[in-house]
Order: sequence, then structure tokens, then C-alpha cells
Amino acid sequence: MSLTMFFDKVTVGEMMTTWPTTPALHQLPDDSCVLRTINADLINGYLHTGTAPAEQLIVIKGGAALHTRAYTTNGYADPDKIAKWRGRGYTVQLRNLNRWCPAVHAICWAIQDETGYGCYASGFVTPGGGQGLYHHWDQNLGLIYQMAGHKTWQIWQPEVEEPHDTHFASNTSPGSDVIDRLKSRRPDFEFDLGPGQVLVLPRGWMHNPHARGQTQDSVHVTFVARELTGFWIAGKLTQAALTSTPLRQAIPPAGVVDAAAFAVQVARARDLLTQWLAGADVDALAAALLQAARTEPNADYVSDAPPPRSTGRHPSAR
Repeated sequence: MSLTMFFDKVTVGEMMTTWPTTPALHQLPDDSCVLRTINADLINGYLHTGTAPAEQLIVIKGGAALHTRAYTTNGYADPDKIAKWRGRGYTVQLRNLNRWCPAVHAICWAIQDETGYGCYASGFVTPGGGQGLYHHWDQNLGLIYQMAGHKTWQIWQPEVEEPHDTHFASNTSPGSDVIDRLKSRRPDFEFDLGPGQVLVLPRGWMHNPHARGQTQDSVHVTFVARELTGFWIAGKLTQAALTSTPLRQAIPPAGVVDAAAFAVQVARARDLLTQWLAGADVDALAAALLQAARTEPNADYVSDAPPPRSTGRHPSAR
């Protein structure tokens, strides 16, 4: 299994050499195993039976999240309570599906093995006419696989160049200021995502997904590819430089608390790191980093969306 689970071979070849930078809509291949393994019945089943881990659920409407007590009993997901909130127009997000759904785990692992990009997945069930999250952008590319119903995706071209982790996240300033400016413009793209379709949504593109005007529940899973960057490589190289004895030596307190003396220490560390990197075995480092890229565990889901507001009845939950 690989990206060919979602795209034809030509598209996969293009993605492997030129990573997408523009949103695009695709149809799932007719022979894709995803059709057999990941579907609306699977996602809804976790909610109908209460077998989804309660700590991995967020119940949200219009950007306002309920406290977990509103949809749990004795710490477990309560199907009747969840059904009640869904009936009131609340979206249910199932985070980190790759951690507890074997079928989703297999897909994420295959993507990571093929691309070197870590992968996690979140499911979303939105009642017809509803909306969970408002305008935001994400820090990584998403593959949004629609399984049931329809969802509209209004998308705006980025004003932030290459957002990365906490750098220019949409839920913090100055990102939040950019959102206010973009919301005053018409979207650059608008897709009506239907069953069997996959939306490629590159990082940084602000989006406003909703099921307003729909009568049927929308169910989709977003597979997030944690793209590797030069910053990731630089961080790994710095960790590898721990083998340098001079870099491991303690700095006397006087060299830390005095600004001028500390500047000297910073320059020395920079020079030592540069010297170590210049003499490093690039091929050996590349092999080690490739192994890490294909096998290192993914960090859990981290919301790139604006923090949910409190409903007033319950404190805000993320």
C-alpha cells in the first residue's frame, strides 16, 4: 500500500518529485483498498458503540467545544450522549485514528514508508447543515478522503510562506491577524467534496469547511503528512553533533550571565558545530536520517485550528 491507495500512478509519480503546493480534487481509484477498509460505517461504528477512546474525541460546533463530561460516562464515550449532541448539530472529531484503528494505522505506516513523511489521521463526522471548525490553516499537507455526504471547502491562497510547526500557526498572532484579512476576500477555490473524492490541501492554505445546506451527515478522514524540511535535517544534525566532546563541555556561569561573555560562547558553539558538520560523513548521516524518517513514531495530533471557544455551559476543551 502507498499513495496509490488515493491516486493514480501518474499523480503519485508527480507527487514524489514535485510535492503539491496547490489544492486539487481527485477521485479515489476504483481498485483502492481504502474503499474496503476505511468507510463511514467504520467511523460511525466507533461512535454508535462508544468504543472510541474518550480522550481522542472532540465534540464541537461553530468553533465551540464541549467539556468531555458532556459526552462521557465514567470516563468512557457515551453513545447516547454523543448521539444527542450530533442531533443538535455538533461535529465529532476522532483524533489520532492511526493510534487505535488498525486499518488507518496500516495506511499511515505505508505513506511514511514510501515518502519518509510521518502520517497521522483524524476523522470528522458533521451533521447535515452543521459546521465544526471555522477558518484556519494547517502546518502540514492534508489528504482529505470523503466517505459519506458532502462537505464544502472554501480555500484561500496563503499569505504566510511555508508555515512550520509553531511558526505562523493560524491560532496564534500574527497568524490570527492574517485570518481576519483573508476572511474579507472571496475564496480562491471552492470544492464540494463528495463520497470517494480526495482533496489535496497543502499547508498554509486557509480553509473554511462546512456542511451548511446539506441534509446528510458528512463523514471524512484527513490523513496528514508531516513533511520533512531542511529544518528537520538541521535539528537531527545538531543532535548527532552530541558526539563532539568540546560541544559537551560545561560553560562556566560567568560565561553565561555576562552578556558579552555569553556572546563569545555562542560564537564558539557555532564554530564548533560548523567544524563538526564539515568533517561529518554525509553518506552515513543520510542513511541514519532516512531510517529515522521512515520509522520514527509520529507526534500525536496537534490542532492548527483556532482554539475552540467555551460554550458557556462547559469550559473549552482541545
